[in-house]
Amino acid sequence: MKNPFSFSSRLSQTYPPPIQSGVKARSEGTTSKEFSEPTKCFGLPLQKLIRPILPFLNQVEDRLKAIANESNGILKESSSYVLSAGGKRLRASLVILCALSTSQGFKRKKAVIDAAVSVELIHAATLVHDDIIDHSVLRRLKPTPNIQFGEEVALLLGDYLYSKAFHLVSTVGDNQLTLEVARTTQSMCEGELDQLKHRYRSDLSLNEYLSFIERKTASLISVCARAGARLAGLPKELEESLANFGLNIGISYQIVDDLLDVIGSEKKCGKSLKNDTGNGKMTLPLILLLASMNENEKKKLRSDFQTTKINWEMIDPLLKEKKIIEQTKNFADDFFAKAMSSLEIFEPSFKKSLQDLSHFIIHRDY
Repeated sequence: MKNPFSFSSRLSQTYPPPIQSGVKARSEGTTSKEFSEPTKCFGLPLQKLIRPILPFLNQVEDRLKAIANESNGILKESSSYVLSAGGKRLRASLVILCALSTSQGFKRKKAVIDAAVSVELIHAATLVHDDIIDHSVLRRLKPTPNIQFGEEVALLLGDYLYSKAFHLVSTVGDNQLTLEVARTTQSMCEGELDQLKHRYRSDLSLNEYLSFIERKTASLISVCARAGARLAGLPKELEESLANFGLNIGISYQIVDDLLDVIGSEKKCGKSLKNDTGNGKMTLPLILLLASMNENEKKKLRSDFQTTKINWEMIDPLLKEKKIIEQTKNFADDFFAKAMSSLEIFEPSFKKSLQDLSHFIIHRDY
């Protein structure tokens, strides 16, 4: 990928040492402190990874806060409740990192911020709707919107966030990108509906599971990378490479998420765990566990799964004994490796920025 400067030098020229002083200024009470909140809350190791793009991410937070304030009454209250809750902002980071791979991306700063905000709005909307479907009670260490405001308000809030996202991405000035975002959202909905259709199916195949998570989770992460590539003006070949990177790292991300759902800590993850199995959704750890069992064990687990009465005191030791945790991590590693192979054609400093973010994704414990 030929550019007048390397990725790292473009970042340093645009944001020379002020980045550190910017962090200090926020701690003294100026604007855009929201992005640092999850770091304090969860002890994120993300701060070092996102430091070069922190000025962009601060603007994303400011825009999300402004969008919440555009409405009134319960919509304003519920929007602010969701959009000010923080989060890892991985999707926004991916848009920004990919967009800043060329000098053209730096010149389209407003469009980059708009695209990053739009994908975070879509992500927020999906979480609001997912929490309704899954009857979740906790997210980011706070009651979910369906608990805080009721399911009716939460449902309409999700719809509202979707509409704001679509309006915002339409202002970027790239009709193809608008179409890609719309297609991705359609795919996410289809994946969710397909998974709902197959709830309580203890014989769910690995391919069916991968199809669900590719559409529900990975497709949005893929379009984040694609959006950044388009804003950077990259050739089609490089755009597709970044989209493939996003798809595979997105699958890896969801596999890790599904593992954390059964072995993670609610305090660290900041959300209700073991919800998927409680709602009849087969995920990779249980698929692998079933495959390792004898017929009597399978019969017992399938019966418990279908009646949502899984005995976790029995299951947790089996996950370790049968090395299901390691097997699940191996699957995540396989898709991680596919993602890394898509980055081989990029220059080293840009490639490293995405590799570092990817390592965080698969090694996180929340």
